[in-house]
Amino acid sequence: MRLLKPLAHGPIARLWGALSLSAVGDQLHQMALVWLAVGLVGPDTGYVAAADTVALMTVALLAGAWVERWDQGSVMMAADLARAGLAAVPVLAALTGHLTLWTLVVPSVALSALAGLFDPALQASLPRLTADRSLLAATNALFDGTLRLARLVGPTLAGALATLMPPVALMGVNGLSFLASACAVFSVRSHLADPAGKAPMRAAAAVDTLAGRLLAGWRLVRREPPFTYLLWRSGLTGGLWTLTIWLALPLLVRQQGLAGFGLSGLSALALLFSAYGAGNLISNLVVGSLPPGGVLTRRPMALVVAGDVLVGGGFVVMALATFVPAPWTLAAIALSAVATATGGPVCQIPLTTLRQTRFSGGEIAAVFRLFLVLDCLGTLVAMTAAPTLLNLLPTPLVMAACGAVILGTALIFGRRADRRTMAGQTMVAG
Repeated sequence: MRLLKPLAHGPIARLWGALSLSAVGDQLHQMALVWLAVGLVGPDTGYVAAADTVALMTVALLAGAWVERWDQGSVMMAADLARAGLAAVPVLAALTGHLTLWTLVVPSVALSALAGLFDPALQASLPRLTADRSLLAATNALFDGTLRLARLVGPTLAGALATLMPPVALMGVNGLSFLASACAVFSVRSHLADPAGKAPMRAAAAVDTLAGRLLAGWRLVRREPPFTYLLWRSGLTGGLWTLTIWLALPLLVRQQGLAGFGLSGLSALALLFSAYGAGNLISNLVVGSLPPGGVLTRRPMALVVAGDVLVGGGFVVMALATFVPAPWTLAAIALSAVATATGGPVCQIPLTTLRQTRFSGGEIAAVFRLFLVLDCLGTLVAMTAAPTLLNLLPTPLVMAACGAVILGTALIFGRRADRRTMAGQTMVAG
């Protein structure tokens, strides 16, 4: 299978294995956090996610120059070690009888902030880690698959562990996964280094001020259609996806007391997340195995649109599944989650490959950071508005509305961007 070919390169295999483990740890942490927070403050958990988003966005902006000019392997190792220590804070608080909303939220915010260092560094490093450029799309799919695999394995593991230990203990497991990731980055650090000793951006983008870095990324995006659409689409869909999956769905499980297959509470939520992860993983294997020169190269925008249609339409179906009579409600939502999740890799793999082929060196980190900022802004707006929406409207209605907006955006604006991209390619070819 083409998707697995990059694993024949030792550094990629080591880093992928460790990041897969770390991604599973992230899922354990996130499930424990959202379950405990929803139990404490209900819909106001949206403010917790908003605080995480502000931290991620702030660090991605203010520390952008580190990612572009410092040794990226060192940035990634330092971020992992710091995150390992932070993950242990809620566990220690629980052991000493001081577990509160604050001892949950503050470490979570700090973990999100450090992701603003690690993720852009990883994105900029992957092209150098890939010896064969024809396997770049497969490599992106492989590393994108760490998240997809984690969405299957993490919730399943969380559901099993929840029967043996309190939810907060899952955060300690996450800390161990960060240590494994740091060791793997250390083992491949020589392969992450830029051949010229650094990863400079082009002169037009090499700016040290905050406004300058944002403008630099914006100029790069404007240079390469259809990135303007992809940029604002990232903010919109990212915010609505986070609201639906990480807040509305857990709230729905608590509000309706969803149960089935002998599962309830956190274990029932784990089943839904595992179903979503299964759809993610299946789609990732299919899209990552597409041959070079095929639709992934010729029609990447068509794939982005198709993925958004699957996600948006899937959210509407998930909302409708809540009306299936008990005891089949949980099963109906799980099946719709599988179908919905197939859209994620269909969007993300061509988008990531486009960024890494249209831009180079430090430009990749600059553009990725700009996308990250827009994604954070969308999430911030959505999660700040979520408590009000979820207090005024039924949770299924909010889920359906989010899906309808994603679906409408893809069908109206996404298809238009695809047509313009195809027209531009035809003019260049002519």
